Amino acid sequence: MIQAYLLFALVLIHGIIYASWIPVYYQDQSLTREIFPLLNPTYLHDEVWPGLQSSLGVWRASLVFTGLVTTLLMLALLVTTLPVVRRKHFNLFYFTHLLSIVAVIVICLHASTMFYCTAPGLAMWLLDWSMRVYELSGKIDSSLAAVGKGWFCLTLPLPRRRLDGCACHSPLAHFHIHHTKSSIREIHPFTTITHLASQKLMTPSSTSEKVVALSVADDDPIMVQFLFRKSEPEPIVASSGSHQRGKKTSKEWTNKVASLVDETSLDVPPRSGNSLDPENLPLPSYQTSLRLEGPYFTPVNPAGYNTVICLVAGTGISGAIAIAAAFSAQSAPGAASSARQLATIDETVPRGNEYSGQVWPPEQKVWRRCVVIWSIRESDYTKLPFFPDTPGLEVRSHLTGKDRPRIDLRENINEICTQEPGGSTWVYLSGPNAFLEAGKKACQSSNVEFFSARWT
Repeated sequence: MIQAYLLFALVLIHGIIYASWIPVYYQDQSLTREIFPLLNPTYLHDEVWPGLQSSLGVWRASLVFTGLVTTLLMLALLVTTLPVVRRKHFNLFYFTHLLSIVAVIVICLHASTMFYCTAPGLAMWLLDWSMRVYELSGKIDSSLAAVGKGWFCLTLPLPRRRLDGCACHSPLAHFHIHHTKSSIREIHPFTTITHLASQKLMTPSSTSEKVVALSVADDDPIMVQFLFRKSEPEPIVASSGSHQRGKKTSKEWTNKVASLVDETSLDVPPRSGNSLDPENLPLPSYQTSLRLEGPYFTPVNPAGYNTVICLVAGTGISGAIAIAAAFSAQSAPGAASSARQLATIDETVPRGNEYSGQVWPPEQKVWRRCVVIWSIRESDYTKLPFFPDTPGLEVRSHLTGKDRPRIDLRENINEICTQEPGGSTWVYLSGPNAFLEAGKKACQSSNVEFFSARWT
């Protein structure tokens, strides 16, 4: 981000230097008019239109105009990159940055040698977008189910080939989702609640006490799930402003997708269970198709710590569910074999995770405890059926709202750390910006390592 701001600053300085020529030109026109042109002091009058009527002269005269267009385009990119705009209006940020295609073309017209300088980057950009378009070209049948209290779960079969070449075994991964029925132009990033690495590496055999690594067919898909909640409209009062906000909320992408499911028929609480199987989700559900780009892994390694604390708020619980699934996977029979595979493929996994036997004794595990603390408004809370019953996994819900105190993040961190004296602790933070800032200060004051899931 700093490089982008620096680039715009250099472009602005470049333009200001050219603009400073104008008062010099008008200061003594009798000396400069027949020697230098008005718009481009780097050429003589006879080298630029109208002194030179050829196409070369016309091109040289156009350099100032193409420079102005480039500056305006980069200004639009800069404004939408600012955090206050980017985080609240992601679509505006995303689609405005597609103007960079036009900017590159105009820059090449502005400076003819620029094409040769940008050719390597353009080649990589074209390769990247060709891969994105290829992934988005195929539709994937999916199931959208209502979980309750405005929460929805999207389940779809991810082709296993999507994980080919993925060396990262982080439990955190996100995709870009495109749902044509909701919006043709919008593509939204979502963190999956599925731990992809555990499904890629190994599947335990149900007919043998030993752990058997199964060779899975390339066409055998991986069931991937996404959790989201529709936005609630502002209470409509007498003022016209509140009414407008309510209408705007109904047009948001998540609300359009959620409207496909008849949630009013959901009059039973979610089923409790220790499986992430989509069949455990309650009705109603809706069959639809969408396009998926990804996965993109976040390089974190919670398995290298004794205790992992997930401090999350609202929809930030998606990452915590994936981390809990990773903890359950390493606690299952055969986790030692999986750890050896991880240590071989990914050097970021501590050697303390290796064990030579078929059974991984609890005292040999590095990651022994996972605590998920979910701060959620009482009106939005529902019991989510995504956390398996695993020894060492603890899920706490802190309800907020009217007459309810906010969660004390530092107190929760210190409480858990005192229960594991001498052990290493890592904290995962996800939620609104204010929650992330409070979590960051709490982790720093408690002297624990942390990762803040922020869309930068």
